[in-house]
Amino acid sequence: MRIATLGPAGTFSEVAAGLYQPEKQHQIQLLDSLVSCLDAIGNDCDAAVVPIENLTEGFVSPVVDYLVQRPLHIQAEIRIPVGFQCLANSAQPQQIWAQFVAAGQCNQYLNGLGLPVIHTASNALSLDALLATEKPSAAVVPKHVSCPASLQILNSNIADNPRNETRFVVLSATSETPEFDKSTHWKSSLLLIDDNDHPGLLVDSLQVFAKQQINLTSIVSRPAGSQFGDYHFFIDFDGHLSEPGIAAALQELAKMNNIHWLGSYPAAAIGNQ
Repeated sequence: MRIATLGPAGTFSEVAAGLYQPEKQHQIQLLDSLVSCLDAIGNDCDAAVVPIENLTEGFVSPVVDYLVQRPLHIQAEIRIPVGFQCLANSAQPQQIWAQFVAAGQCNQYLNGLGLPVIHTASNALSLDALLATEKPSAAVVPKHVSCPASLQILNSNIADNPRNETRFVVLSATSETPEFDKSTHWKSSLLLIDDNDHPGLLVDSLQVFAKQQINLTSIVSRPAGSQFGDYHFFIDFDGHLSEPGIAAALQELAKMNNIHWLGSYPAAAIGNQ
């Protein structure tokens, strides 16, 4: 398979893509934006591995919004730890490079340093800038990146939340659902499209899940973009499409909402799919 994911080389997205069916040695194509990765599905690539949720920052809105517009399907999920280290060319750096999202996740450490922070577009660019300068400097770099011989590790764990992780999904244009087996922990996802708004719509929908004793693992609302008060809902829950309770819930939900079914897939443990 040709799999699109967010570049440049060394991103957490590339790590996640490499964890998807590693025995099959898929061809990974690194692109410069999430939208480019999503647009490539069914065109230049067979699938895309994109971040959907971070433990500390929540859902990735551009991905959720894209799923409303295009009928893609989740084939698998991957969870990886998100940790950062501080590399430097001097024991007393005078400035530090940090990708803008990484800077937010290492805010306490950066504030403690009291150095000017130069924001970059990617973690790779932060490291490249450090390697290219002669000025005493540092950079925030993912923990999975090896420290070059010319640099030193000032601190090996600088994230505000040492347990932070990101959940990625494998998206494709095909709607094949893996066959159910009882030994697997299954998850499913769908979108409730708000085109039939009425008082109690969300409560009524959630009661359908409760009636079938279906455990919701996440729910996030996104503005429909039509008028204030109109929202779509992205929902993850335990279970597989072929289970009677799930099928019954979907049938009842379809009477109240426009549903975009996203798929059933094995739930991921951290560090693998």
